[in-house]
Amino acid sequence: SDCPSYRRLHKTFVADSGGFVGAFYRGFLPWGLGQCLKGVPVLFVQSEAMFQLRSNAGWSKGAAEKASGFIGGASMGLFVCPLQKIKVTVVASPSMNALPPFQACMQVIREHGIMSLYHGLLPMTLRRSLDWGIRFTVSSEVKARIVEKRLAAGQSTDLPVHELIGCGLVGGAFSGLTHPIDNIITNSQKPMPPGAATDLASVVRRMYAESGHHAFTRGFAIKIIDNAYHMAWMYGIGTVVYDQMRKALSSG
Repeated sequence: SDCPSYRRLHKTFVADSGGFVGAFYRGFLPWGLGQCLKGVPVLFVQSEAMFQLRSNAGWSKGAAEKASGFIGGASMGLFVCPLQKIKVTVVASPSMNALPPFQACMQVIREHGIMSLYHGLLPMTLRRSLDWGIRFTVSSEVKARIVEKRLAAGQSTDLPVHELIGCGLVGGAFSGLTHPIDNIITNSQKPMPPGAATDLASVVRRMYAESGHHAFTRGFAIKIIDNAYHMAWMYGIGTVVYDQMRKALSSG
């Protein structure tokens, strides 16, 4: 089949990696783990952009939170792109997966050039900006509706953690709409024959020629689950931690 099921992909990974654990965490150390740091630039830039828009541009809280999500997402694209390129290469190649991290990085550079680390930068930046813009926009709107209901019921406007997690779940699920761009990024960064074009238009044409519209929607269900789960914890726990840190710094 041109579009393998999740079960088939799982079985192939387990067979190639010599077991479930190796398949499940293939490419995780250190590139996947390094990508965990992607939350640092998006949270810092998003928070700082929201502060600047509110304090210096006079934007409302809601408008600033939504716009800052797009800005923070774009900054993440610049940070994540090289790590994503190496991770995709490692996951796609069993021989590369066997190399130590530094050797794997140098192998990618030797084979494809240092600029290959930024293959797919344009769709990456676009996707991250839209992704986080949608996440914060939808989460903010859901939060505003809950606050309205709590006010009408005479309750506090401070949402408990479980309600913030719910807001994040909805916002994260909606951000799955950017999944076609994510597939374009993967196809921009996966190992290709020497001389193969990696610009955006060429990659899109190649994907459509190979698999039709399925090339852009493959893995859509798992992306929705992944984004919803990630944003739920980030928006729920992250908001509480940020508020506590801000209060501690203000009183200090």
